[in-house]
Amino acid sequence: MFTLDAVLALFLVLIMITAITTAESQVQSVYKTKMRMGELGDANAMLKLLRTVPLSQLVPASVIQDWESGTDPVLNLTLVTPDMSPLEIAATYWAVSPIYPGQDYRKKASVILGYILNSTLRGYNYELLINNWTNAFMSKGAYNYSLAKDVSSATLVLSGYAYNQTPRGYVARAFLSKLKAKVTSYTYFGSSAFAYGPNENDYTVVRYYIPNEGELPVDANITEVEWFPQPRWFSCGGSYSYMELYIDGEPVKCGQFKEGQFVAYKTWEVLKDDSLTNSCNILDILKRHSDLRRHVFEVRVYNPCAGGVHPNSFITIKYTTSQANTFNYPHQFHFDEIITRHPFQVENAVFIPGQFRNMSVQVKIINASEVGKAPKLYITYRDKRVEIGYGTYIGDDTFKWTNEQILSKLEGEGITSDELSDTYLWFAVTFGMDYKSPLYPPTVTFNSEVKLDFQDSYVDIDYVPSTYISMYSIDITRSITAEDVVNEEYEKSKYGTEFYTMLEWRFNISESATPLFARLHIVRLHTIGCDEDSYDQKLYIKNDKISWTTVYCHGGNCNPNNPFIDPGFTRWGFVNGMPDYRGNPINDALYPGDNYIEAKTGSCYVMSKEFTTGDYTYLLNAYAPYGNVKPYLMQGYPNIKAYNLTYAYDVGGSVEYGSIIVGDTKAIASGEYANITACQLDPDKYAVDDAVLRLFKNLGGDGCTKPVLVDLGDTMISYVSLPGVPRSISPITVTLRIWRVGG
Repeated sequence: MFTLDAVLALFLVLIMITAITTAESQVQSVYKTKMRMGELGDANAMLKLLRTVPLSQLVPASVIQDWESGTDPVLNLTLVTPDMSPLEIAATYWAVSPIYPGQDYRKKASVILGYILNSTLRGYNYELLINNWTNAFMSKGAYNYSLAKDVSSATLVLSGYAYNQTPRGYVARAFLSKLKAKVTSYTYFGSSAFAYGPNENDYTVVRYYIPNEGELPVDANITEVEWFPQPRWFSCGGSYSYMELYIDGEPVKCGQFKEGQFVAYKTWEVLKDDSLTNSCNILDILKRHSDLRRHVFEVRVYNPCAGGVHPNSFITIKYTTSQANTFNYPHQFHFDEIITRHPFQVENAVFIPGQFRNMSVQVKIINASEVGKAPKLYITYRDKRVEIGYGTYIGDDTFKWTNEQILSKLEGEGITSDELSDTYLWFAVTFGMDYKSPLYPPTVTFNSEVKLDFQDSYVDIDYVPSTYISMYSIDITRSITAEDVVNEEYEKSKYGTEFYTMLEWRFNISESATPLFARLHIVRLHTIGCDEDSYDQKLYIKNDKISWTTVYCHGGNCNPNNPFIDPGFTRWGFVNGMPDYRGNPINDALYPGDNYIEAKTGSCYVMSKEFTTGDYTYLLNAYAPYGNVKPYLMQGYPNIKAYNLTYAYDVGGSVEYGSIIVGDTKAIASGEYANITACQLDPDKYAVDDAVLRLFKNLGGDGCTKPVLVDLGDTMISYVSLPGVPRSISPITVTLRIWRVGG
């Protein structure tokens, strides 16, 4: 069975068949040789011939001339031409036969097909049916194929054209190969990492490699950076934590941080740099290291109780790139690097946006063998923290935990592998100590400095993504910030920051986009020693497809009640198919249009509106397939073969205008082009105009009253057109049966 795509593809097949035909014979009645007879005894081959080879190459010119003459010609040249294939002619005749019953177009179609069958299938009986109709012209053998020993049969579907419409037209498809620019962002939510670090001569180093899971595009131009560095303890024993910040080895000066100096961390603040002229030097450092595709953000910290960083921390970089697809589903998640002379703990959260398959963990701790210690692994899933145990030493200060070892421990605690899909897991590595929560007392000092090495320390997770990415996908990542909060309930202020027991965020996914996932990183304040009865955490989502749906429920009126272990409430991932708090899948957790997330807490855990952040990623489709048949190819064709098209776009919050070439650049050089705007495109008449507007719709707008979401300048929209396409009204089924005479 063939669809309309098969009909469109005949033009490509025609070239090949025509070349073979021309090479083997210049006689019109080709395909009669003994060699060809063996192949054409197959019904599929015969139907392919009738569908792809022009009538003019199958019938002598004198016969075609006879068919074109007379008061009632067999070939009505207002509807068909000899350059069409026989079955295309038959499909057209069949489509118009009800409209012109007096013309008997079915019989004319059978005359044409019968002539070719009789002259080609000598030595064979046959029966050709169109929508189960046949006549004497299209059959030979007295319909006794059921008695034959060997019958070859084939069927295909063709389409005619709609009455009172242009009988022949064009279809086109359009696609992009690159962009001039898109604006996207990458956010890394930090780990919890700490070791004993009591003073500026004995501090802890924590390094974030950004991006953690991969590299920036080669042409990435970072335009804005936000960094929320926070120590693991704000203060301890009446003394603040002291911090120094570095990027790519250069000291940072921004906000309360001074260049190359330890400063007491007294104020919660996001360090933001979006200009080279402000008091921050973050962008200035990054510009000097723009050749790097991964940047190192470093914290040096000490505190009388310990030196470490809080999982509240995050880093967001916004950048422009011409690369359409900058997102790949990560499967390897690196631990943040820590350098110390003491036992340490590093805990990272990993989001699995799909169906979990298996996992393994590896860490390399330089000088581990020298100090005679081995790391332990812990995994936290909601209300359960599971000790996986010591890693297996595989040489070169490297340790590994296999999938079998990990799942065995998890299943022993009642956590099945199915529960690991579409969720966050926390992976903690301890070295020289068991898992600790604050406070962290003074401890031993190693003879050598140890380092958990970023490059060779990671979690490997194999999973099947919920949504796949095509070669024409354009991924866009947007941030969720305090500006997206639409509802709130205030609780208190502390450390110069306002905290809330309820926050509701709203973010918008383009109507033409395919959502991948969203993430929320809740920055919270925990009151140590708080009455557990006041713990009350709930999380809800809503969009145009689903009403408020409970994702997490702990506290009053929760059935079942799902408590969590700190820091579990910090990270949340949202993806289509994710489970609700009862384990039922939410098929439309994300949907084009407005999406909402609402978080509620009791008074023990309160949330910061200012510092809580998140992001969401969706795909735009840079490909528009063949559309409906249009009477004309493009405006001004054939004198015009390309457009210089002006369109509206919005990649940074304001509408801009750009131009893009649609078609062959050679037409621009030769002057065979037209200057038009997106508002002047006429999709009802022109196939290229229709394809461009369908492409623009995939990119989030129409380029006229609604801007597209990417800058297409300095590139080209390519189109591929197919001329002479019949306009479809209903399927026409053609069946051919062939069997040998006497067989």
